[in-house]
Amino acid sequence: MESAAGTIAALPDHADIRSRVARGRALVLRLDETVSISAATAAARSLRGALPSDVTVFASPGGRGPVLTVLQLVSDSEAATVRPALEDLVAEFRQAADALVGYMNAGSAPVDGIDENWPESVRYREATWYLDPHGEHCRFENAVSGEVVEANIYAPDLVDPYFLLEYAKTSARHEAVVNVCVEGFHDMCRLLDRSGIAYG
Repeated sequence: MESAAGTIAALPDHADIRSRVARGRALVLRLDETVSISAATAAARSLRGALPSDVTVFASPGGRGPVLTVLQLVSDSEAATVRPALEDLVAEFRQAADALVGYMNAGSAPVDGIDENWPESVRYREATWYLDPHGEHCRFENAVSGEVVEANIYAPDLVDPYFLLEYAKTSARHEAVVNVCVEGFHDMCRLLDRSGIAYG
């Protein structure tokens, strides 16, 4: 593959890539330092389109040129098996996010017409949750259990794959979903995609 910023040497063929990647064992393909990140991103997109849907490829900068990372994601059958558990997780997360944001807003006092003078903590589920608002998000952390709900302040029902996985891990109630997210965020995105659950 040619680019104005350098030539991408021939990548291994798709069958070779597929045989070298496995769950929990990423395949990293190092590109020449003359290859631009945009050319690497285009190569990742092309390679991803040629591989099975449970394999993802992405480009990232490296110390001596960009790298392509190939990950084996959760299979269709695993995704189908954990779908009810995922739906329970999403429903629980949305309920907690909505309640916590509601309590945060109820405890705030407008300053100069802007309702962003939020309290340091709120009570929810008979526990104290500390607030860390930043931008359009707020991190709520249960002072005793360490459970974390990172919610969008303006759209608490919005699901973010990374924050949903953090909630699943810290709540200690969603092992089935956590256990299939070997590749973390990437597996969670695939689970949500396979279940038809919109996320942002």
